Amino acid sequence: MRHLLTAMGLLLAACANETSLPEAGSVQTRNATASARPAPPPRVTGFDGLWVGTITLQPDRTRECPRAPSGEREITVTQGRAVFALNPQIRQSQSGHVSADGSIRMVDSLDRSIATTGLFSDGVFQGEYRNGLCAYAVRMMKRG
Repeated sequence: MRHLLTAMGLLLAACANETSLPEAGSVQTRNATASARPAPPPRVTGFDGLWVGTITLQPDRTRECPRAPSGEREITVTQGRAVFALNPQIRQSQSGHVSADGSIRMVDSLDRSIATTGLFSDGVFQGEYRNGLCAYAVRMMKRG
């Protein structure tokens, strides 16, 4: 019982050192500020359209990588949002938003480490698709 009284005395002493309780208004203001999200960046529409091209394996003698997909692939950019159709047969795609300077990072919805980065400029998209340790060059031309 004596230990309980000592502990209660310490708690009361700690409370006595408090100078004031926070006002309800300041807590509401702090909570409103914390929950406010930054405004999304403005939509970049200057690169909107259909981009068509190929993916090429960048050879590396230190590892075995799967061959690049054959045939042309497409990136569709609408209202600044790009969708890269990597494998339309199984609906594998990556998506991302184009920055004002034309740069982009598109990622897979299931594995964000599988990504394509690159730059839209003068009717050409040049980038790199990475899947694990394997790298592929991506080059596309604007068609629409």
